[in-house]
Amino acid sequence: MGSLQNKIKEFERYYGVHLRSLSRSRRFMTLLLITICFMILTGYLLLPRNKKSGSFSAELESFIDSKLDRYKESIKSFNTLITVWPVKEKDPLVETQNTDKNELDHHDENLFLPYTGNGYIGISIISKRGIFANHHKTLSLPLLYNPLSQIYSDSMAKKEVTYVDVLNGLVGKIQCYQDKQDCIEISNTVYAHRTRPSILIEEIVLNNPTKESITFDVIQMGAKNWNLSSIKTENFNNMEFTVTKGIIDVSIDGKLKHLCISIGSTKLPNNLRIQEHEFNTKHYVITVIKYSVTLLTGKIEHLEPILNDLENQVVIELREATGIGFKQLKIEHTKAWNDIWKSGFGISKSLADDALNGDRVNASLYYIASNQRAPLIEKSKPISNSSITEFKNEYHIERCYEGFSTLNAVKLWKLPLDENEIADLNSLWMLTLQKHGCKSLLEMGVNGVLQAVVLSLGGLKFTLHHLETNLNPRQIHRDYYFRKINYANLSFISIEIIVDSDNHARLYVTLDELIDKNQKFYACDAGCIDPPVFLKNNEKIEFPVKLTNPLTAILYISPDKSHIDELQHALHVQEIDIAPQQDAHSIAIHKHGHSLGGLAALFWTLFVILIIIFHLFLFKLIYRELCAFSNNVPNEKSSYGGYGKNDYRKGRYARTV
Repeated sequence: MGSLQNKIKEFERYYGVHLRSLSRSRRFMTLLLITICFMILTGYLLLPRNKKSGSFSAELESFIDSKLDRYKESIKSFNTLITVWPVKEKDPLVETQNTDKNELDHHDENLFLPYTGNGYIGISIISKRGIFANHHKTLSLPLLYNPLSQIYSDSMAKKEVTYVDVLNGLVGKIQCYQDKQDCIEISNTVYAHRTRPSILIEEIVLNNPTKESITFDVIQMGAKNWNLSSIKTENFNNMEFTVTKGIIDVSIDGKLKHLCISIGSTKLPNNLRIQEHEFNTKHYVITVIKYSVTLLTGKIEHLEPILNDLENQVVIELREATGIGFKQLKIEHTKAWNDIWKSGFGISKSLADDALNGDRVNASLYYIASNQRAPLIEKSKPISNSSITEFKNEYHIERCYEGFSTLNAVKLWKLPLDENEIADLNSLWMLTLQKHGCKSLLEMGVNGVLQAVVLSLGGLKFTLHHLETNLNPRQIHRDYYFRKINYANLSFISIEIIVDSDNHARLYVTLDELIDKNQKFYACDAGCIDPPVFLKNNEKIEFPVKLTNPLTAILYISPDKSHIDELQHALHVQEIDIAPQQDAHSIAIHKHGHSLGGLAALFWTLFVILIIIFHLFLFKLIYRELCAFSNNVPNEKSSYGGYGKNDYRKGRYARTV
C-alpha cells in the first residue's frame, strides 16, 4: 500500500503540472463549446420565421396537409396561393370595423386575401363586409349584403386554410374541426362568375369520417341598413330563395345619393347535420345581384319602379342559372379565366430579401383582373356588339407601354389586406397604365388590361410599326418570360430572357401562333445592325443581348421587313457590342440569398467558427510557451515535494534512467 502511494506521489511530482494543464484545457474546451452552442442557438431563435397564430394538434396539421396535396403542383407554380389564418376564438356574429385588418396585419409573411370578383361584384370570403359594387371603375362601393354562409361549431378545435386558385378564378376555405383522432372537413369554394357578372356562387362540401353525427350552426347575414327594404320568398328548381330589394344611401362630395339594389340568394337552414361516415355532401348558395347603373337623386319613394324592375331581373336570372346547373356554370367560369390567362408573365425565383417573386406577381395580377369587366366574353354585353367588333379588329396598341418596367415600382406590388386596398391597388395600376399610353387597351376590359400589364413588366412598347423591348442590358439579373403577347391581333409572340451560367443574358423569341396565316414577322437585336431574322412558327430563335451607345431597345419585332431594315439608319447607334456579364454579386444574392455563392450560409458560419477555434488554440500554445520560458527562473518552493519550478524542469528532463 505504501509503495503504491509512493508511486502516485512520484507520478504527480514529475507529471502533476502537465495533468493540471490538461484539466485546464478541458475546462477551456468545455466553456468554448458551450459558448459556441449558445451563439448558434441564439442565432437560430433570432432568425425570422413564419409565425402561425395558435397551436394545432398533429391530427389537424396532418389533415390540412393532406387536403392541400391536390394543389401541390399548382402551389409550386404559384397558380394556387395558400394562407393559414389565425383561429378566431369569438362568435362569428360579432363584427367590428377593424377586426379584419388587424387579423391580417402580418408583415413577415405573404398573406393572400381570398377575394373573388368580375368587375361588377366582388367579395372576400373572410370578411363580413359582404358584396362590393363597381364605383369609379373599381369595386369600392359596399352593398351592405353578405350572402355567404358561415358554418361553425363552438365545441371543437379548428384549423382554417384559405386558397386563391388564380388560374381558374376560384377562392376557397378549408376548415378542419377535430373530433378525437378525426377531422370533420368543411370546404367552401366561391366565385363571382366571369361571364355572367350578376352571379355569385358558393359551393359547400362536408365530410364526416367519425362514428358520430355532428351538427353545425349556419349564419347568412343578408342585408343590413337598407331603406325601403322588403323580402319575398321564391321556390323553383327544388330550391328556396329569398329576394330582397331596397335602397342604400351613398354620400358623394357631401351630397346624399341613392343606389337601388335587388339581391336573390339561396336560403340555407340554421343548422346542418352531418351523419356518421357521411362524405361529399354538397350544398350550394347561388346569389344574383342587380343594382342601378348610376347613383340616383330625389325622394326614395319615387324609386319604387326601378326597384321592381331590378327584382324581376333577379328572379329571371335565378331561374335561368339554376336551370343551367351548377356544374355547367363552373365549367363556363373556369374556361373563361383560363382564356384570360392566355397571355402572361414568368420570373425566376429570387431568395433576396423583399424580392418580387411569382406568388406576389400572380396575386397582384389576379386582384387587378378581378376588378375588371370582360366585355369580349360576357353573356350579357356591357357594351354594344359593334364596339366589340371594333375592338377585335383594330386592337389599338400604339405607344403602350411607354415607360420603365413596373417590376421596380414597389407600390404596385403591395399585397392588399382588405377590399379597400384591392380597390386602391386597381386604381393605382389603371392610373399608371393610362398615363403611359395604354388607354385603348384598358377600354377592352380584363383582356386588354392584362395585356397592358404584361407589356409594362418588361418595358415592352408597341409603336405604329414594331414591338420593342426596353430592358437595361446592364441590369438583367433574373430570367423573364413574356408569354403570348398579342401583336395587333395578327399573332401571339413569346419573349424569353435567360441569364446563363457565364452571367451573360440571352434573348429567345418564339412565334407561338399566327392569327393571320399569311402574315410574316421579322426581328433584330439592339441597333438592328445585323440583317432581320425571319421568325418561323413555333420555332425558338436566339438573339444576343447587346449594349449600344446611345442606349436603344434590345429587341425589335415587326411584320414589316423594310421597316426593320430602315431602323438601322434611324437609331443612329455610335457604338455596339455584346452586353457585359451581369453583376455576379447581384445574381448570387437572387440565387442563394447571399453573395457567398452556392454554399449554404451554415457552412460558412461553421467555417468561421473553426478558424476562430484554431486561432484560440494557437494563442493558447504561444501563451503556454511564453509562460514556461518565464518560469525558468528559480522562485518559491513548489507544492510538489519542495522542488522549485526550475528544479522541477531539470528533474523532469534530466532523468535518463
